[in-house]
Amino acid sequence: GDSDDRTPPQPAMARDLYEVLGAERDASPEQLKKAYRKMAVKHHPDKNPDDREAAEARFKEIAEAFNILSDPEKRQIYDRFGMAGLEAGSGSGGGGDSGGTGFATVDPHELFAQFFQGFGQGGAFGARFMGGNPFGDFVHPRSFPNSRGGAGARNHFGRVLPRVVKIELVCSLEELFTGTTKRMKVRRRNLSSESESSRPSSTVLEIHIKPGWKANTRITFRGAGDEVAPGEFQDVMFILTEKKHERFTREGSNLWTRHKVSLKEALTGFHFEFKHLDGSNVSVDVDHVVRPGSRKVIAGRGMPSSKRPNQCGDLVVEFEVDFPERLDDNQKQALRATL
Repeated sequence: GDSDDRTPPQPAMARDLYEVLGAERDASPEQLKKAYRKMAVKHHPDKNPDDREAAEARFKEIAEAFNILSDPEKRQIYDRFGMAGLEAGSGSGGGGDSGGTGFATVDPHELFAQFFQGFGQGGAFGARFMGGNPFGDFVHPRSFPNSRGGAGARNHFGRVLPRVVKIELVCSLEELFTGTTKRMKVRRRNLSSESESSRPSSTVLEIHIKPGWKANTRITFRGAGDEVAPGEFQDVMFILTEKKHERFTREGSNLWTRHKVSLKEALTGFHFEFKHLDGSNVSVDVDHVVRPGSRKVIAGRGMPSSKRPNQCGDLVVEFEVDFPERLDDNQKQALRATL
């Protein structure tokens, strides 16, 4: 109801998206459009000049909620996994301004202008709504190919549902080194009461990450998604992506890291230690001259093999030499006498 939309704005996407729009969870596309129209007009900054900053924040929140829920694929991910599912799909290196939400942030004013036909001629609130659908053809239901090449089914709201829902599963390099178990709570729709009695509307999927798994590994849960036709259910596929690590880089089964040494250390030898991905200490002793870009290979301390137990790649340490910017005369003379 209207009481909810008086709640002070919270950080982007902290609130339930349906609550932001004042819509029910089973709202049809048309009902979502009506909810957006009502909330966007009410909270437009031009209509709230006395508290423009707060209105701008709420106006943006409304646009971002509608941007997700009006997209069939994003809405399905959100309905099943919440914002965690959209955030998991963002990874760490995606382009654009995602705001930490795993989707490109929409320009709320551009969305508003495209929604209301005639915007810009007589002002936002003087615009006429042409026909019964003020949104026109701005949002189109999309077809998704299934694993057998067919199109998705259309549910009773008229939305096209994919046969396979693909979700990015972001894992740290530590998790891929040691292995881990991730749990995702899934909400799914059933078309009939008969399905609801035999299949819960939510379940928890356990994804067992094996040590050594690589990016693009795919884990499929057959029939774990929405019921797209009577007795026919979507598959849920998780696609593994690797989060960038601050120290290590992975190349196949090998791990690479860089270590900077002073010129003195490069010439006279050195010892250093660092933490491995499993928390163990790696100790390195070098007693020879190190050139810039030279490497030390530590056999068997790389990534484990998911297919060959007890086998691991190598850990490669590449050295950078930090040369001094200047030497005084005494230092130069000492070097000449030594070298």
